[in-house]
Amino acid sequence: MKIIGRPNPEDAPKWYPYFFDLATGDNLIEALEYNKNQMFDLVRSIPAPWEDYAYAENKWTVKQVFIHLADDERYYAYKAFCYSRRVDVVLEIPQGQEYNKDFNAHNRTLEDIAEELLAVRNATITLFKNMTDEMLDFKGFTSVEPYSARSLGWMAVGHSIHHYNVLKERYLKRL
Repeated sequence: MKIIGRPNPEDAPKWYPYFFDLATGDNLIEALEYNKNQMFDLVRSIPAPWEDYAYAENKWTVKQVFIHLADDERYYAYKAFCYSRRVDVVLEIPQGQEYNKDFNAHNRTLEDIAEELLAVRNATITLFKNMTDEMLDFKGFTSVEPYSARSLGWMAVGHSIHHYNVLKERYLKRL
């Protein structure tokens, strides 16, 4: 199995160690696979009546959280793809996460959303499995801060774990 170690701290914004620290282990592919299984165990445990639950007013529903995870992972993977190909383009972080405004969650089932998230995660794993160390460590820029493709992979894992924890602690603790 290919081993993709952790990023250097200078390869990502100063505030991203929070996400890096949530992920366990020292191999990105194993971390992505483990988190994939963790998330799908969680999805399977959610009863249908809880799919549209939000723990507070103006908070996302369970389904919206999973759509957000798929959307953000696509964004991280796209940035990693560009940087791994040495594309010198500034990719801005969407302000206010504009792409999260219309989730269309009310027309979808959690099973459908989980299938999408699984496809995105599997594509992310395949993308990273096929990167060389040089591709993983090339730095691109978002605004003024550098990112490497490697750091974006670990951010995807940590971001997913962050929302896994939020789902367990704030959404599903009453189950």
